[in-house]
Amino acid sequence: MSSTKLTEYQLEKLKPLEVKLKAAVRSGNPDKAIEIATKIQALFPDEWRRHHRLLRAKLWAFEACLDANRIQYAQNGFVGIRKLSAENTRLYLEASSLLAVCCLRTKKTVEAKKLIKDVIEKINNISSDRTRHQFQKRLIERIEEECILTELIGVNESPMDAEEIQAKAVLLIQRNSDAEIFKLIGNTVPTASINLLHDVREYSIKQLPGPDRKMLPSPEKTEEPRKIGKITFSVIKRIVWKTFCNPDSTLYKLWKERIPKVFDQGYFSAAVIATLGDFRIGIPLIASGISALIMRYSAEEFCELSKPKGLMIDRGKK
Repeated sequence: MSSTKLTEYQLEKLKPLEVKLKAAVRSGNPDKAIEIATKIQALFPDEWRRHHRLLRAKLWAFEACLDANRIQYAQNGFVGIRKLSAENTRLYLEASSLLAVCCLRTKKTVEAKKLIKDVIEKINNISSDRTRHQFQKRLIERIEEECILTELIGVNESPMDAEEIQAKAVLLIQRNSDAEIFKLIGNTVPTASINLLHDVREYSIKQLPGPDRKMLPSPEKTEEPRKIGKITFSVIKRIVWKTFCNPDSTLYKLWKERIPKVFDQGYFSAAVIATLGDFRIGIPLIASGISALIMRYSAEEFCELSKPKGLMIDRGKK
């Protein structure tokens, strides 16, 4: 039933729901994504529960939950999709990759490595070279980010002072280039993050075919402080994006109009501290560095460039 032809009625109802679902995922709205995926499920009889269009919709919704840090809910969903999809499909690879992210996020490193190995061993099932390389790139980048994040979680959980973070961020903007701030952040990341990154990356890349492996940067370059800082900024951007880019928030409205007080009164540092607090991350230099880097963007530029990219590849964008 995975590819049973849909009726005209089903397609007429399904296509607009799929558009709305993708929009909900892109806007970081997991509740809306779940609501729409539930409506999509109602279009399929029980005996069609393995249909690829239904599983794909559920996968979009569960990925939105993962990005919202609803780890257990997302994890259960990915496990279910793996059981219902064939092992030689992209759906299975994507669900397995996202399940690996859940395992990293919950510090189950051994399980994560097994899943990554399984994905990479099956990655040649993606017949299109372009799509396969795109998926490889997204997978490696996401795994690198999650290795950094998982070892940041629970580090220095003591409260951070927004005024101190903001003052340091302003000094960084005045005295340091982006490259210098990235290096500062990279040097502040716990050694455990770098060790995990090295371990998982080495393990993962060794599974890739030789020609594909050559397309990736060397481990030495990946572990340079400036590169570690960039990876850290990427993953923090992913988790702060919704806070900074909510068009109804005071922060976004002031930032968009470049009202001076948004830069002077700690709006950026307060938003960064609140989001890092949700992940039990309390490292002041990282908070200051992230705040400084974000303040260098306009609201529109940051929110467009930093919009989280899903691990799933839209079938319409091969």
